[in-house]
Amino acid sequence: MEIADDQEWDEVLLEARTIVQEMLDWRLAPARWDSTVQILDVLAEAAETKDLATVRQAVVDLELHGPIRITRIGATPVVPAPPPVRERVNHLVHRLSGGDAQNRGRS
Repeated sequence: MEIADDQEWDEVLLEARTIVQEMLDWRLAPARWDSTVQILDVLAEAAETKDLATVRQAVVDLELHGPIRITRIGATPVVPAPPPVRERVNHLVHRLSGGDAQNRGRS
């Protein structure tokens, strides 16, 4: 597990938050959404444990799972993020924005 200084950690979280927010505009085949959810789970766990290397890898994996520019004839139709994915994305954006840490500080 790679330990980061605050500035480096903030930069990586910003990059992660940006790609996760972009997912709300993606259109993917249903099977790709399923595999993307697994990456979101890894990202959420890595962010919680402050595992810099795993957060970075999850960002790269999400970028690679993003929409494909060219669609082949007869390819599986693409759809927007299903409601459970949208909800998971919204929760993760909140966590990556420091929402959980702010709420814990108020308790």
